[in-house]
Amino acid sequence: MKSPTLSFWLPICVVALFCCSCKDKTKGKQKSEVAQQSAKPISTADSTLFHFWDKFAMQDTAQVKNPEKGEQHLADFIQLLAQTPDSATRDKAVDLMLDKAKINRTSFDYFIKQYEHYLYDGNSPLRNDVLYESVLRYLIKTDVLSDLEKEAYRPTYKLVLRNKEGQTAEDFSYELANGKKQKLSETKAKYTFLIFYDPDCSHCKETIQQLRDTPQLVQLFTQLQVQVLAIDPWGDRTKWKNYQTELSYQWINGFDSESKILSFNLYDLKASPTIYLLDENKKVLLKDTYLQQVIAYFVKTNS
Repeated sequence: MKSPTLSFWLPICVVALFCCSCKDKTKGKQKSEVAQQSAKPISTADSTLFHFWDKFAMQDTAQVKNPEKGEQHLADFIQLLAQTPDSATRDKAVDLMLDKAKINRTSFDYFIKQYEHYLYDGNSPLRNDVLYESVLRYLIKTDVLSDLEKEAYRPTYKLVLRNKEGQTAEDFSYELANGKKQKLSETKAKYTFLIFYDPDCSHCKETIQQLRDTPQLVQLFTQLQVQVLAIDPWGDRTKWKNYQTELSYQWINGFDSESKILSFNLYDLKASPTIYLLDENKKVLLKDTYLQQVIAYFVKTNS
């Protein structure tokens, strides 16, 4: 399992360079907004999004599967979707695109896999649950798929709706090295940097080392009252205990001894490490993010 990591360029002032690439994620809204959207005048940006696929030949399977054609066109479309704050507009754009694709089942299946690869795969730097919601909403209602096929997407849809930005993070209990139990909700800090890690994961080790050993980053987290809460949810107590010395003594290091995080799908742990940034009330500020995006968030909000 992979996750991009920092190549450190500190001091901290240089981190501001990341702000230009940090896009705000927006909360999904209710389906009733679709009706409201239709009453609004269509902006030039929305019109471009809605007509993005008008000249693309979905019947041409060779063009669809040509990475420089189909995949590149989808990547450009996703980039526009990411710049669209309104969920109803995103839903409509995805609906129009997939309605056009369904005239050719081969094209339809290809693009569904590409959406999953770009927006949901744990190894994708472009993964974005908010955008993938629009795709999943289409898939669980479309007449292209059988009822059985549609049902297969419902668990994923439930997962992407959990722990969204602005929601209170799912609470859970964890065990400390001294055997005591604590809860996420009991963490006292202005910010909680919640990282789910696997002791065997190389990318986890890289991220943990950067957090622990970069003086400027340690200072930044101290100044902003950021509590690092490192949780091993994978269930191997021996590996967890043997890894204790690799973590900072200033962090809270916990172990999900009852495996509830995975068993009850409290968090979507499709990659290691998986990182969340929470506020003092444990509301999600950043979901399934990267270390550099957390730093960019701090630079932006504290500048």
